[in-house]
Order: sequence, then structure tokens, then C-alpha cells
Amino acid sequence: MVNVFIKKNQNYSKPLEYILTVLSQNKFLKIAFLDEKNNCNLLFDHTDSQSLLINTEFYTKLIDNSQFEFEIHFKHKPIILFPTTNEPDWLSTAFYMINSLQEYNCDSKRLDKYGRFKYENSYQNKFNCIEENLVQKCFDNFVSQNSYLANLEINERATKVFISHDIDLIHGSFLQDGLWAIKKGRFDIVLKLIMNEIIRNPSWRNIDKISKLHSLYDLKSTFFWIATQKTSENKIKNADYSMAEVSKLIQFSESNGLHKSCFSSSIDEELSELPFETKLNRYHFLKFNLPNAYESIEASQLNFDASLGFAERYGFRNNYGLPFKPYNFSTGKAYSFVEVPLNVMDVTLHKYMKVPTSDTSSKIIDFIENHKTNSVLSILWHNNYFTDYKFSGYLQEYKKTLLYLHETKVESITPTEIIKLYTYD
Repeated sequence: MVNVFIKKNQNYSKPLEYILTVLSQNKFLKIAFLDEKNNCNLLFDHTDSQSLLINTEFYTKLIDNSQFEFEIHFKHKPIILFPTTNEPDWLSTAFYMINSLQEYNCDSKRLDKYGRFKYENSYQNKFNCIEENLVQKCFDNFVSQNSYLANLEINERATKVFISHDIDLIHGSFLQDGLWAIKKGRFDIVLKLIMNEIIRNPSWRNIDKISKLHSLYDLKSTFFWIATQKTSENKIKNADYSMAEVSKLIQFSESNGLHKSCFSSSIDEELSELPFETKLNRYHFLKFNLPNAYESIEASQLNFDASLGFAERYGFRNNYGLPFKPYNFSTGKAYSFVEVPLNVMDVTLHKYMKVPTSDTSSKIIDFIENHKTNSVLSILWHNNYFTDYKFSGYLQEYKKTLLYLHETKVESITPTEIIKLYTYD
């Protein structure tokens, strides 16, 4: 048991309690917060000469003055420093990064045309650290540099993967693959697509095939469904399928969640439209803002969200490899839901980064190889990327990734399992 005393009613009190709790979960440490200093192993009290150093300047800027921009806190590298010693402040850095605080209440100039925080305006882009699990390094360094914690036996955990599929469109093959076929002069394919429409078996209606594929490799995956066909502002399309169709298709998956649309309806309103019960979510188009999205999730029935990733770049949007509960500034405690960051998405590699199709699996595998411990890596593959024609080649690259996972015995994990393993009191 690690006994901790933190001076109460300070602007650093609740943030330190939060990040130390996350650290204890990361390191499998039992931690107790004491009301008295006697017998404590870690002391945080800026008025006590025996205290560990506290970055009161950082917490004043952040908590009292709501200064969230990364330029204020990161000068020459992505590490917050103690102003008195110029040494790294591992706990403050971890607290800032894990909660994606650079995005909080940010200026509209940092958003793209859809209202999403742009990767190009992030500290990850400036310091080229998007692929680094920096919060883990902060925890490791804090523990190794503390005379008490460094003597404790701490075990690492093997990395797992969370595989998922956002079902945006089912009937898009006729138009998108058809246009591709016409441009290629492949009228035989056009005729095949017409026949698929006539027999009501569009190639993007492939949930059964996706599930069978994962079974071959002894892997599990989750499907996220949009609950409305209404077009959102900025002309963002939502579902092109009905809930009656969803009712038939969910039989092929044991794990299904909401793909919160970009329409103005609330999360609970959309949950009520689905033909199944769920407490899982990922925002459609990754269209969300912080902390508003976290507040909306907290006010809903959800207990799991898997949205925290950049559309433009694979890696760690919050530089942390594990699921976590974000910090709620209103209560000074963690939110009640588990956030599972999104690390790799097919559209990112194809559309935004323009990685050659034949290099896709190697990019994913290298990323996993570089994070073989202390991570739950989230991989998103849309149902249309399992098909030929416009997205030809991506199924083969996905199969290479699945084969790698199977041969290296990287375990896949479901939302239910994640909640069980990463939900703490």
C-alpha cells in the first residue's frame, strides 16, 4: 500500500489525487490518500519542506486561469518543467497530456471546417511525438526517480488490441464503386453492382463476412451503428440504412455500439432509436470538441467511448496507451465512463496520409511492435474497406495485420472486457 498525503483545498489537490490514481492503476499499485501526514510515503504540501516538489505555477495557470494552450506549458519540448529547478514535472505533464487539455475551449482557428481540433495545431505535430506513449514514460520516470516507489515490484502488462468497425454506409457501393468502375472502363463491374442492387445484396452489406474473417484468426471486434439518416450541418452524411436493416445485421456481431451522428440530437435520443441496447459509443466523423463531448457522454447512459483519435494521423491523441477515465474539472474527480483512444484508422492511412496501399499493414504492424506493453491499441476498419474495386487491396492489408496479431498472440479485447479491466473505484 502506498500512503499519500496531499494538502487539501489547494488548486493542485484534486489534479494530483487524480493523476496519482491513474498512475497506481497503471502500475498495479494500491494507494490510500491520508488525512494526516503521519506514516505517508508520498507527501504533497507546498508549505512543508519535506514535501515532494509541486508545480504551483502550472496549476495556477491551468486551474485558476484556464490557460490550456500547449504553447503556454511546453516551451522547447513536450515536457512541463518545474520553474524553480527546470527539471521535468512528470505528474503535471501526464495530467495535461492524458486529458488532451490542449483542446479544451480552444480558439476556432485551431478547428477544421467540420469543427474538429486539427492535428496540425497540436503539440504532437510541433514536437513530432504522436507515436510516443509519453504518459507511460512520465509514470515510469516518476516511479524510478522516487526513492520509495523505485523499490516496489511493478509488473508490465502485454499489449492488447481493440478492433472496431464504424458502419457509416451500407448502400454506397453502387455509387462509389460504380463511379470507380466507369472511370476504369470496367462495365462488367458496373453490371455486377447493378445485379447486387437488384437482389438487395450490396457489397458493403458485409457484416457477416467481417465477423467470419475475425473468427478465422480467433479475434473479436465491435460494430458502431448510426441511428439517423438525417443530413447534418456542413453536409455531413449520416446513415444510409434503416434501423430495420440494423436489426437483421446485428445478429452477426456480439458487440455493438452507437456511432453518434453529427446531427443535433442527443446521445440518449439516438440510443433510443437503436434496435439494441448499448452503452458504447464512437462519434461519427470523429466530430467532437472537448470538454463538451465528455460532458455529453457523462450526462448520457454511456459508460464507454472510443472517439479520441486524430482523423489526419495515426498514433496517440493524448499520448497514452491505455483506456482511462478523463478528469472532470467541475467535480475534481474522474468522469464515470471509460475512454478508449483511437490509434489507427483505415481512412487516416488512405485519405489523409496517403500511405501506399501495399505499405498499409507494415505501418500498422510497426506501430504495434513499438508498443508491445502497457497499451490497448485501437484499430478501426470501415466495412467498405473490406471490399474490392474502389478500396481494392485494403482487405489484403487488413488480413496481413490479423495474421500478425494471431501469430504473435496479441489478444483482442471487447468493450465489456475493457470496462471490467479498466474501471476503478
